[in-house]
Formats: sequence, structure tokens, C-alpha cells
Amino acid sequence: MTEDEQRVSDFIAVCAKETSAYILRYADEAGLERSSFLVSVAAVLASSALAAQPEDQLAAASRHIQNALGLIHCLRDDPADQADRPVAATENAAIPASGSPL
Repeated sequence: MTEDEQRVSDFIAVCAKETSAYILRYADEAGLERSSFLVSVAAVLASSALAAQPEDQLAAASRHIQNALGLIHCLRDDPADQADRPVAATENAAIPASGSPL
């Protein structure tokens, strides 16, 4: 990872942490279950992010979100989840956008 990529990654991590805390405060104030509220807001944000993508970048953005979700399954290391998880970015690096192996 380059220095610029690391800087961007650090900013993203800080933004996500602060945003999650803000969303959880909303859930608390509304008396809602925190984790399900956070998941619902995250789903709407992901959907909005995809809707805002130019058509030529939509597939890549969708894969990026799927790979991020796949990382959660890997970190939990649940064998039952492994069969259904999306392919991690390093695993699909050799697969072009068409989805066919090289």
C-alpha cells in the first residue's frame, strides 16, 4: 500500500468510526435496537452509494462493497459462512470484469 493509499484508508476508518457512533446515538435517542438500526442505515448508504455511481463504475463499486462484506465473514472464521461468502479481492484479482477466468 502506498503512502497515499494508507492516508485515504486511515481517513475512511476514522470517518466510519465517527459515523457509526453518530448513527448509534440516533438509535439510542429513538429507543431502537442499535445493531439492527446500524445495519439498516448501512444498507441504505450502500444502496445510495451504488445509485450515485456512473454506469461504467457500477460493477466495480458493487464488487468493492461485496468484498468488504466478505471480509467480515473471513474475520469471524465461521465455516458455515465460508461457502456463501463473496470472493475476497485477492482471490478474484485474476478474474476480469466479465467474470470469466483468464
